[in-house]
Amino acid sequence: MVQAFDENVAQANIIAKFFAEKLNTSTKYIEVELIHKSRIQPSILQTGQVEIQMGRRNLNLGHQTMWMVHKVKNIVKKRYPVTVEVYANLLVPTAIRNISRNEIISQDLIVLERKKIGREYSRLVMDSETIMDKMATQMIREGRAIERNMVRIPPDIMLGAELQIILKDQGLSLELPGVAKEEGLIGQEIRVQCPSTRKEFRGVLENINEVVVSLR
Repeated sequence: MVQAFDENVAQANIIAKFFAEKLNTSTKYIEVELIHKSRIQPSILQTGQVEIQMGRRNLNLGHQTMWMVHKVKNIVKKRYPVTVEVYANLLVPTAIRNISRNEIISQDLIVLERKKIGREYSRLVMDSETIMDKMATQMIREGRAIERNMVRIPPDIMLGAELQIILKDQGLSLELPGVAKEEGLIGQEIRVQCPSTRKEFRGVLENINEVVVSLR
């Protein structure tokens, strides 16, 4: 018995294949729900001369409208809009346990876990190597997929750290004990304070122990 051609399944399969290729995964991990199916003719679907074009510049998942493009010998014959809900079951870096704010991310805190991903795809970290040795910007709960805004490059000096303030003026210099009033990276200008006088300065963080303040 010949199975009847199902145009809804055919459209979903074409879209699933497109996302599987873009995400370098199998179509079995892609779920497609047709919200407003394309008006493309079944006969065109059966030819295999159909490509998918995104309605957005960057790849994303979730609710979106895209185009089913009928091409013959690389010539576009017609474009048909289709609105879909797309999910992908992907391996994403996930917290093994609760990660505290300001804790440094290490391999023993992260595991790759397969999760159903939708609109949050654009926010997620997909490669655990890119977040190693970074600092958590917030408390990350156990089992939570890591998002880009949850981590950052750790500062070279933290708020409240003790350091030396080197005051420079026309070739003369004076060293004072100081405290960082804000965090920062080496080479950046930060605010520091001399505790004995409570006077504040802005200077360049030369290394993790010294801030140089130019008085000119």
